[in-house]
Amino acid sequence: DKEIYEAAKIDGASKMKQITAITLPLLRPTIIIMTLMAIGRVFYSDFGLFYQVPMNAGTLFSTTQTIDTYVYRGLMEQGNVGMSSAAGVYQSLVGFALVMIANFIVRKKDPENALF
Repeated sequence: DKEIYEAAKIDGASKMKQITAITLPLLRPTIIIMTLMAIGRVFYSDFGLFYQVPMNAGTLFSTTQTIDTYVYRGLMEQGNVGMSSAAGVYQSLVGFALVMIANFIVRKKDPENALF
């Protein structure tokens, strides 16, 4: 709200003080939620970069093999549904666990900004 910034300016707050005392505290819940959501995507990779760029080149294969490309190659090239499903579930469970741990830490520090 512009009135908050106008009141701070009348009180003599500099632009930096307005940022640290008004803007960042108001953005704090959004920053926390976005960080928690990003933590869950840590184990996901850029599929297009890691699959389409090397295109099974022998020298790059071991370097560009990620969980996402492993699941795709397991399903499309090898037909191994069980192992691909297990890898996908593992990726999801680890991401979920990381979100839960991060949410637990946020809940200890600031309960009203936690996801649940």
